[in-house]
Order: sequence, then structure tokens, then C-alpha cells
Amino acid sequence: MSNALITIKVDGIFNLHSLRENAVQYDVAIIGGGPAGLAIASELSHNWRVLVVEKGQAGTTKRSWFVPLNVVDDKVRPYTYGGVTRFLANTCTGAKAQWKARLFERYPYVDETRLLPHWVSVIRDNGSEVLDQCEYRSHEVGANGVSVDTSKGKFQARLLIDCSGYNSSIAQQYGISRAGYYWWSVYGAVGDHPNGLHGMEVGDYMMWQTFADTNTNPDASLQQGRPVFEYEILDPRTSFSLILYLRKEILTREQMEPVYQRIIREEASTAAFHDMDIKEIKYGWYPSASVSQELARERVIFAGDAACWTTPCGWGMSFILNNYRDFSGKLDAALRADTLGRSELAAIPHFRFRERGEIVLNAVMTHFLSDAAAPLLDRFIGLFNPASEYHIDPIYCEKVFTLDITTEEVRNMMGTVLKAFTLKELLSFLPPSEAGLLLEEAAYFVGESVLEEARSWFHLGAVDPVGRGRNHGFDFV
Repeated sequence: MSNALITIKVDGIFNLHSLRENAVQYDVAIIGGGPAGLAIASELSHNWRVLVVEKGQAGTTKRSWFVPLNVVDDKVRPYTYGGVTRFLANTCTGAKAQWKARLFERYPYVDETRLLPHWVSVIRDNGSEVLDQCEYRSHEVGANGVSVDTSKGKFQARLLIDCSGYNSSIAQQYGISRAGYYWWSVYGAVGDHPNGLHGMEVGDYMMWQTFADTNTNPDASLQQGRPVFEYEILDPRTSFSLILYLRKEILTREQMEPVYQRIIREEASTAAFHDMDIKEIKYGWYPSASVSQELARERVIFAGDAACWTTPCGWGMSFILNNYRDFSGKLDAALRADTLGRSELAAIPHFRFRERGEIVLNAVMTHFLSDAAAPLLDRFIGLFNPASEYHIDPIYCEKVFTLDITTEEVRNMMGTVLKAFTLKELLSFLPPSEAGLLLEEAAYFVGESVLEEARSWFHLGAVDPVGRGRNHGFDFV
């Protein structure tokens, strides 16, 4: 008897049937029951039989999010509340910035305790399956399908979607490197303030607070271990506070926990948190310095953190909410047409893309935030103060980090930065290879002539203006 997999159409839905192996058949197998996997499965399960494999408990998470208002549609709105209405920054050297949210009236908080379980219910109500406490082991791709081996047995599917996260073993199996990535390592807690907020306001988002004694070298960068403190005020008694590191290496939960405890209990500038009662610990890791790798292999496609569905300063959930329905619709069309080869899947855009500048400027910002010494970062924050000689409208900050900035606005912002800093200052923290990449990308916006001095300083010579042949960590479509 043939060992081939045969596709049979039943009631308009394609299902796989193996003539040899006694395996359960699905149209789509999704590895990972986090927000990306559940969001995509909630859409695809309307028309296809979907299996979600989750090593833990699907619908639970140790992460929290707030998102731009424009990614919240009618399906998601019931699972959001309140939101950020004021941005703040405060550094150990005295640089400060503060402004009311302007790009949107608010940045809603996602109620992850309700949204993710809602997606699980939708998937099961549609007749598909979510397997909890189920470990993915391996998979094999055949001419007509994928065989997935898990701790709860083998399953057949026409398409495998990897939503297993930043440390995807599937990506590792395919030799997909994350060597050029930066990583946000985050640890914090939701806390109750029984004695009030001590001057903080509901809707506050402290997006950048630093401390003089968090590193023995006051000029140290995030790459060298200098953590940033952030907090969001959720309601009159509740905050979500955290520390984050931006490095090329991932910090463990055990490394971050004592630093966070010291900051919220001992720092003079965090007195409002000294009497806070911790309600729930939050932590996580997510990739940066890129936007959606748009990765695919034969009958395998990557989504969520496994495909770097994030902007270089996070916003991973905003990427999911903004793109999962459109992405799922394209996968639905591919399933119907049975166009599931590597080249066909690789041609499916993962995200809505308007301006090259949105991606380039975010990549530049990631390098700057991670590698610049503290004084340079403090000076940059000072540019958002209206009293600054070289003032940047704070709305540009919102536009950069929500991928909502136009090419003209990129030109304006980069022009101001180039006035406030010398090129030598801006590029002094980068090795020549990375400096060359950023120079060539910057040339796209500010012109070749502006960069001749920097090329000379780095002894770069002539370089291809669009960076062909470079492993730049992101793709332009």
C-alpha cells in the first residue's frame, strides 16, 4: 500500500488522510499556544481543522501589553481597558521628558487574562483542538503534508505554523540564526498600592528611568548591563512595573529578579513602590533589531516571536493584533489553492508595510538604545523637552515605536539628531561593520554627501547604497 498522503475535500474543507500511519489528521498544526498561535488559530479554525500544540497551558501568559488604539478592532475591544495617556522619562543625570499621548487618545491595556482564553474558546467552539501540556518533538515534511511528533502522539497536517516563540527549536532545526538579534529581557510585577499612588497618575507610562548605581560605570550602556525601569499605572491602586535589559544575550529570570527587587524597594526615586504589595510576577523575552523575518520552508511558515513579529522596542502584541487577521486570510487562500511550497509561503507578507523609514529608523534606534553610553541616551531624551535647543516633537517618539512614521518625518527627525550630535558621537559605539550598515541606510534619507565625513572616519570607502549582500537582520518587501 502506498505511503503517500492523500488530500480529500469534504464539505468544502480539505483534510489529510494517511493510508499507512494511524495519526489524527488536521489541515493546520500550530506549535505554540501563545497570543500569536491562538490569534491565528482563532481565524483559521472557522474554515479548517486546526491543532494547537502548547507545552504549558494555552491561554495563560507571564506577559502584559498595552497597544496603539488603531490596532484594536471590534473583536478585541471587549478585552481591553483604560490605557496609557501620559508618557514620562527620567534619567539619573536629570534628563526629563513628559507629554500627553497625542498620536492616539490612549494606548489601551490588553486584558490578557480574558483575551487569550477567549481565543482558546473560539478555536474549540469551531471544532478544532488545543492540546495543553503537549511537547513538540519533531516534524517531517512529505510531498503532501507534515507529520508532527509530540508527547501526546503523532499528527498529520497540510501546513505547520511555528508560533513557539523567540527560542524556537524549529528555527534551530532549519539552521535559522538569531545571531544578529538584540533581545529585550524583562522582569517585573503587577502590584497593589494600599496607600495610594504617591503622586503618580492613572494612565502614566514611565518609559525610561535609570539609576546612577545600577552599574559601576556610570557611562555604561544597556548592552553592558545597565537596566531601565518602567511602569504603567493601571488603576488608582494598581501598577505594572518592570526592569528591562537590551542586549545581544538573554538574561535569565534568576539574574533579573534581585535587581528588580532592589530597585522597587531601595532606590530613592522609586519611593512610590516601596510599600507596593506584589500580586503577580511578569517576565519574558522578545527579539529586537528587526521586523518580521517573513520566514518559510516547505509546508512550514513562522509567525509571532518565532518570526520576530515585533518592532525593535517591543509592541509584539500590537503587531499580532494589527496583522493576524490579514495574515490568516492569506494562509486561508494558500490552503484552498494548495500552494504551500516554500517559495509560495515565503511570498506571503506577514505585516502591513507602508514606509521603508518605519523599519530603518527602528533598527537604528535599537542600536542606539542598546549600545550608546548613558550620557548620549540622556541627551537624546532631553531632545523631547520643549526647552531643548534642538527640540523633537514628542509625537515622533510615538510614531517611531508604533511604526507609524512617514519618510518625511524620518528626514525631519534624523536632521534634528544630526544637528544635536556629531556623527562621531552617534557612531562611536558601533563596530565598523554595523556602522557601515547604518550609514548606508541613513543615506537613503539624508543623502550621500552628509555621510562622506563618517565614511572617512570609519575608513569605509565606497559601499553598496542599499546594503546588498549584507546580513542586515531584516528584509524589505
